[in-house]
Amino acid sequence: MAIVKMKRLRVIALAEERDELLARLLHVGCVEVTEPEGSLSDPEWMALLHRDTSALGDVKASANAVNAALEALRKYAPETKKKLLDKLFVTRKAIKESEFLNGKALETALNSAAEINQRTQRISQIYTQGNRISAQRAALVPWASLDLPLDTKSTEHAQISFHTCPAGVDLAEVRAALLQAAPSAELFEASVDKELHYLLLVCHRDEAETVAETVKPWSFSTVSFKEFGGTAAENITRIDAELAENAKEREHVAAEITAMGGVRQDLQICADRLVAELAKQAAREKLLTNGTIVFLEGWITEPGLPKAEAEMMNYACAWETAEPLEEEEPPVLLENPHWMNPINMVTEMYSMPAYRGIDPNPLIFFTFLFFFGFMFADVAYGIIIWALCFYITRKYHPKYTMGYMFRLGQYMGIATAICGVFTGGFFGDVIPKFAEMMLGIPPTELPRWLQIFNNGIVVNPINSPMNALILAIVIGVVHLLFGQCIHIYMGFRDGTSVDALLDVVPWWAFFASIGLVVAGLPWWTILIGCLILVLTQGHTKRGILGKLMGGVASLYDVTSWLSDILSYSRLMALMLATSVIASVMNTLGTLGGMSVMGIIMFIVVFIIGHVFNVGVNVIGTFVHAARLHYLEFFGKFYEEGGAPFQPLSYKTKYVDIIEEEN
Repeated sequence: MAIVKMKRLRVIALAEERDELLARLLHVGCVEVTEPEGSLSDPEWMALLHRDTSALGDVKASANAVNAALEALRKYAPETKKKLLDKLFVTRKAIKESEFLNGKALETALNSAAEINQRTQRISQIYTQGNRISAQRAALVPWASLDLPLDTKSTEHAQISFHTCPAGVDLAEVRAALLQAAPSAELFEASVDKELHYLLLVCHRDEAETVAETVKPWSFSTVSFKEFGGTAAENITRIDAELAENAKEREHVAAEITAMGGVRQDLQICADRLVAELAKQAAREKLLTNGTIVFLEGWITEPGLPKAEAEMMNYACAWETAEPLEEEEPPVLLENPHWMNPINMVTEMYSMPAYRGIDPNPLIFFTFLFFFGFMFADVAYGIIIWALCFYITRKYHPKYTMGYMFRLGQYMGIATAICGVFTGGFFGDVIPKFAEMMLGIPPTELPRWLQIFNNGIVVNPINSPMNALILAIVIGVVHLLFGQCIHIYMGFRDGTSVDALLDVVPWWAFFASIGLVVAGLPWWTILIGCLILVLTQGHTKRGILGKLMGGVASLYDVTSWLSDILSYSRLMALMLATSVIASVMNTLGTLGGMSVMGIIMFIVVFIIGHVFNVGVNVIGTFVHAARLHYLEFFGKFYEEGGAPFQPLSYKTKYVDIIEEEN
């Protein structure tokens, strides 16, 4: 249960064996290839070597093509499963590594992706064409009643033109103006909508300029139909036929994609394979080469060294490992028992520990679960959370962060149920509430074992909120003291035991002085505690004056300590919030009494109310449990800032790889 030891790895290999070597390192999954920064800055190195090239761009393009093809299949050939969870989670297929790395299968899948993408591009083109001619149709519809070819040209003596003007224009007023200015002019209305009048204007050519000036005050705009011949109605009929053919072709191409739904699994395997290939090509770009040899630099886990060496023995290469230098910060990998790994996600959400720090996961595993369970504290809610997470884990086998989340959810459900036993929570107070409101049985007359769900064994947040608050504060004090003890341990581990003791023990003395005053000793006993702080808390400062001023300044930290302790009141607050919401829902559900409609009302309100309560409070409870560790607990000892270990390894979404014996 610790931070895994890392070693610096340097490898020199033949350039012709580079890809095979990287593939085997990908297989063992314990080497992180890094940028050879020191080597690049060394002129002697750069005189001999340069950065290696890779096919990273081509692989990215292939990966994008495969993902686009999968997206097309999700749209045009959706899987038959309809359940919500089936849509949210991928059911992984277990395949052998040899099948996963099959080059012929990869090529076939890429060809299938290309075919699908060609068809999706064709559909896009058809859509574009359809949108264009639909826009043409929309422009022609207002002129459909006009029995005049749109390409009708003006004659030697007559000018014909098409216009629009705002719908609010009074055409009678326009006609009157035209009659006075140009008696030969005739204005015909094809149609009108909410925005425009659609007009045909005919006049003598000699009066064309006069007509144009006359209608200008009414914002006439000229409309051109250069692309069209024949009447608007004839063009609409033609366009409708084109749109029908467009839709038919689109459906045909979509059906061709649907018919290719059988390659989905091959594409999924291909997508995962290309992710691995991307990792390999990204690592290749970090190598140095002269064309004959390649130089690889990175980090390797100490437990993984024998496996990597066994692989490298099969190639013409030389390697060395070394302990990290004092100024180096190796990547961080946390190693704990399998059952404890889910808590990794809580630590990773905050920050990985420094390489020379301490692994917090064993320290927070039980306290995090306890805090979550304490705040939720309901037997039924705990069973629901556990059952849902257990089902998802067993059916879909989620991996990485998602896998951690649902495995941790199982633990949180168990903790919630256990704490619910001690607080008497079972869908809140549904048992005593139903007995009293629906059956007319007072809670005091219930069997003794059922009265637990009214009063609780230790504390009930609704009946005794003050006791719950006191318990929360006591838990907080113990938690903070635990954090300080870890700080002392780290001091002894790192050879700074005196500083660690001076950081912590004087504060214990200060708070002990407060306790003694509460117990009955004179008030000035607190002054002794303050004096101890003044004399000790500036121990890291230089000079007597600096140490004294540092000690005086530490008195202000009393407020910080009080704030940290009071923060644990949220344990009670969240417990109370969950219980109160549940109680309110139970009360609302029982208002209908013991009747048919009352029973129906109870069932509906019960289901909706408690689903809402679980959904809302599970997030808030998780966040606040994490917050108490991040801000209050970690602040006492945690050294953050480590970079996570990112080895060259298989990271799959759709398949689980079965390792085969060589």
